[in-house]
Amino acid sequence: MTDPSASVARALTTDPPLITPDDLPALLAAGVAGEVRQRLPHHHPLREPLRADHLQLGLRHAAIRSEVQTLLRHWAQAGIPVMPIKGFALAEFEYGTPGERFYGDVDVLIPDDPLQISKAVHLALALGWRSDGQHAQPARWTHECAHLFSPGGNVRLDVHRFVVAWKVGSPRRTQRLTQAIWEQAHCLDWHGVRLWRPAPVDAALINVVLGRCWGGDAGGLKPADYADLRVLMRTHGLTPAHLEGRARSLGALHTWQAFRQVCDPTRSCFLFGQPETSQVLLCGVRRDGHHPRRLLWLVRAYSLPARLRWMPRLLPDVLQAFLALRRGGNPQTPLHRWSRPASRRLPPAVLGEVMGAVAWWTRLLYPRQSRRGTCVPRAYATYRALHRLGHPAVFCSGVARTPSGVQGHAWIEDEWGEIEVYGEPLVRQRFREVFRFPKLAPPASARPEIHSPGA
Repeated sequence: MTDPSASVARALTTDPPLITPDDLPALLAAGVAGEVRQRLPHHHPLREPLRADHLQLGLRHAAIRSEVQTLLRHWAQAGIPVMPIKGFALAEFEYGTPGERFYGDVDVLIPDDPLQISKAVHLALALGWRSDGQHAQPARWTHECAHLFSPGGNVRLDVHRFVVAWKVGSPRRTQRLTQAIWEQAHCLDWHGVRLWRPAPVDAALINVVLGRCWGGDAGGLKPADYADLRVLMRTHGLTPAHLEGRARSLGALHTWQAFRQVCDPTRSCFLFGQPETSQVLLCGVRRDGHHPRRLLWLVRAYSLPARLRWMPRLLPDVLQAFLALRRGGNPQTPLHRWSRPASRRLPPAVLGEVMGAVAWWTRLLYPRQSRRGTCVPRAYATYRALHRLGHPAVFCSGVARTPSGVQGHAWIEDEWGEIEVYGEPLVRQRFREVFRFPKLAPPASARPEIHSPGA
């Protein structure tokens, strides 16, 4: 059987792409089908099988852009500087067609000013957007300070105050990077909306390279990384020397050099899914004074007291989920038994503590299974706990087409859709829903195809 990682790497690093029909499931699952299709010759027989995915991503982007543009117009009129970053910005401003770049959420950067953040969120609320409440709790702000959901259900907007990930410890490094990207940014008229765009070298280095290596994905690559870096370098005439000089000035020289060893469009090098990739990237990151694993343990230590308070209270829910799995039968039977009328919405902080404690219990009870293999007991226990606490939880089950076959998954939402603190922000883009309980209408942003793309 064709190695999915090898199929993706070969399709991205060859021009025109060297692909066969056996590679198509891997390209669709990785979310790069549109980008690969655009580089195929017009007479190539595989352009047509990739056409539907390309068009669907373009239509999805158009629906998202419509709602985002309305909000950003009001922000700009109110004097709030806003800079779209990551996938949405790349699809809109850099790729030839939006259908070439899959993304999940829309990410925007605004100044780290509580007054500006408050103004931005309250303008969004006045336009019918919803917030999960993070904006009202500055003590819970990380690099993100708000999560907004559009009136039409097409958009989840993550509002950033820092340009790379930060959760605990000193924010000085992320503050310096954020200041650097604002200093070099330029203003753009986007169909009558005044936006800020990063300098091309910063879009490549900070948004792509450091965004991957200094964030929660440290040590790995995603399929879009190679294509993003290639399109930015080609479009703006960037060279490795440009990127190396900027990396040196930002204290990220070793990170850039390590990234280039495993992902370099100028050498057609993309070690996607290879065992040595993580070691190379982490070595470079550490040499620049950034320690992702240490930060991970700091985050866990920070959340430990709250988790320990909740774990005894949630043990009955976890055990009932365990027993329900052992009994088997109709998966909806225990859900009927556990359901209670919703009496209140739990605040985001409490939701995070409950879901984190359930996740810890799940790892303790199923230590030899992968995270994907424990999705049902985790979802069962979370559903029971949230209903017992009065929160309107929804149990969802779905399937996805992957290169190795059809994969099932279970997760928890509420009547507003995906829950940020559950930790699966792209679940609706990866899985087609099979059933939900209770049978509330799914959010409008649900993607109607079986698809499992990278972020």
